[in-house]
Amino acid sequence: GHVTAETLMSILRDKDSGICVDTEGFCTAGSMVSVLPRDPALPCVHFFTATPDPSRSVFKPFVFVAGIKPVPQVRSPSFLQDPAKQIPRFQSSVDRRHELYRRHQAALELMEQDPDWGRKLLETLQELEKQGLEGMKELLE
Repeated sequence: GHVTAETLMSILRDKDSGICVDTEGFCTAGSMVSVLPRDPALPCVHFFTATPDPSRSVFKPFVFVAGIKPVPQVRSPSFLQDPAKQIPRFQSSVDRRHELYRRHQAALELMEQDPDWGRKLLETLQELEKQGLEGMKELLE
């Protein structure tokens, strides 16, 4: 058959198969789907959740090209006194979660507290994801 980015996203969200996990203290950390055109003149498009549990996340499109400016919301914070770079290492800890991850966690908490609001939020996220997929198709045509 014909496998699309949407097909792969659906597979990565499948809890019944055990591919997408959010139980017993373990959660799928993040997921990625890449579209690699056969034409080398066309860019590759990579979709990342950048957040845990793809069943409640949106796949966001990224195209890597020369001179790209990183989006600050998905960059892990850096620290002048980084415990990972000091000797002895890891004597203290810092919050390395990027802004998108922190907001995702806050949204999940709200989803659990108010399921109706959570369904509406998930529908909004799915619409944004659909727009990203449509934009990718236009880019590659």
